[in-house]
Amino acid sequence: MKQLYHWEIQSIIDSYDLESIYFITDSSRLKGQYIAEDDAIILNPKQTKKEFTLSLLHEICHALDCKKLGVTKYLKKYNQASQIALHNGLDFYNDNKWEIRAEKFAHREYKLLKFNKKEK
Repeated sequence: MKQLYHWEIQSIIDSYDLESIYFITDSSRLKGQYIAEDDAIILNPKQTKKEFTLSLLHEICHALDCKKLGVTKYLKKYNQASQIALHNGLDFYNDNKWEIRAEKFAHREYKLLKFNKKEK
């Protein structure tokens, strides 16, 4: 599968005025993950280019939220949203409002990427 080049990943992160570091590893079953305490984005390479890019953008949304709120407040609000979802009999991850927001952000931003225009 053709993936993004490292310079493309860094360029996308930089375009959001973030200083997040990123790692590419297939040691996780997750598509991506954001570690707020380290301002680190972890991406799984075992995805199509589109899925990989959407995962990157999804994690960037979390990084932007963390930058805006600060690590402590972001983690508190994220965990509260998970607890609310569970309390309502929903999934703690898929029904977490921060995850829903990040997924919408990723799809909206993906449509704006220049390299995406020729892949349709």
